[in-house]
Formats: sequence, structure tokens, C-alpha cells
Amino acid sequence: MRIAKIALIFAALLCLQACSNDRRGPAQRQAEAFSQGIAGPGAGVRPGPGANAAYIAGLEKRKAGDCKSAIDIVRPVANLGPGYEGAQFALGDCLSRVAPGANTPEHHEALTWLLRAADGGWTEAQGRLAEFYALGPDGARDKAEAAYWLALYQLGAGMPRFGFEPMAPTALSAIETALSASERDAGRARAATWQKKTWIPPKAAQPSSPESGVGAQDGRRMRRGPRGAEEEGG
Repeated sequence: MRIAKIALIFAALLCLQACSNDRRGPAQRQAEAFSQGIAGPGAGVRPGPGANAAYIAGLEKRKAGDCKSAIDIVRPVANLGPGYEGAQFALGDCLSRVAPGANTPEHHEALTWLLRAADGGWTEAQGRLAEFYALGPDGARDKAEAAYWLALYQLGAGMPRFGFEPMAPTALSAIETALSASERDAGRARAATWQKKTWIPPKAAQPSSPESGVGAQDGRRMRRGPRGAEEEGG
């Protein structure tokens, strides 16, 4: 019995030594994503309670109709990347509402953020894109894109998450009316092939390699964030 106890203690010591020598931490890509922050070192907002508080404050401004203030608040949060698709949607939505026209910097930035959130699976962003492509400015309308995002929105709306904001019934009806039956069928077929793509801030991306299949400028494949590890196809 005494020999067995000694053997057990010895094994535990070996385990502790091995653990102390194991210095594995976050992957370099993940570490860079969290350490670089929003717009580089010293940006002031990091993932966690501070970012969540800013996100909530931005949503309150947006809900109150103060999109200009909401934009300033949620932009840093949206730039955190994975796990902050809600902030990306809020930013894109507000930018689209203050944009003075279809070919303006605000308009193009709005689409960028809406696409990032929609690609990441945020249902409201998918619905907003469907609305934009079906009912937006003449030069921006695209029936195929509208039908695609509408189909994805309807799939997501059928399995809503907590806090989901459904599209206004009048807007949904207007989108459906703007699309033919064949266009809606094509959109559903395309939506069936959809794969989640999570955006990573460029400073967190790594150079392309045969193993990863993703380049430094395209941070939209395997990503680990506050929601947990995910690996998605491009």
C-alpha cells in the first residue's frame, strides 16, 4: 500500500513538471486578434464587459433613432470581429440609413458591415440585405441577391435566437412582392449551399499557406472567438 502511494505521488510530480513545461496558449492568430484591438494598439476597447457595455449603449442609441451617435459607439465593437456580428449589423444598418446616396462612402461601408454580419449568420443583417437589394436605390437593386438573402433570412427567422428583431411585416411583404416565384426559388436553392464565414480583422490574419487556404487579406474562414471555435469553408 505504501509503495502504491509513493508511486502515485511520483506520477503526480511528473505530471506537474510536464504541465509547467507546456507553454501552449492561444494560437498566434487568436492572440493577435485580441491584443491588437480595434484600430491597432491603444484603441481602448477589448473583448469583454467593456465591449458589451458599448454594444448595449450603441443599440440603445440606434433604437432611439440616433444612428449618428450609434455609429461612433458600435464601430469599435464591430471591429473586434468574431462574436460581435450584432454590432456589425447595427453599424451597417445605421450607416445605410444615414448614407446620402447609393455611391457614397457611407453606402459602401454599410454594405461591407452588413455583408460581414450576414456572412457570419446574423439573421437581421440577412434581412436588411434582402430589403436593400430588393427595394433600395435603383442602381443598387439586384433581384438575385435579394432572393438569396431573403431565403437565408426566412431560414434564420424560423429558428430565432434570443433577442431576435424580426423584419417589419410590411417590409417583408414588399420584398416578396418585388421578386417573382422563379427568383425566390433560385434564391432558396442558392441559400441551401450557404456556409458561415466569420470575418477576422486584417491585423489578425496570417499569410496564406497551402494548409490554411486563407490569405492575409481574407480573414473569413477558420475563426475562434467569444462564441467558441468554428471552422468554416469559404
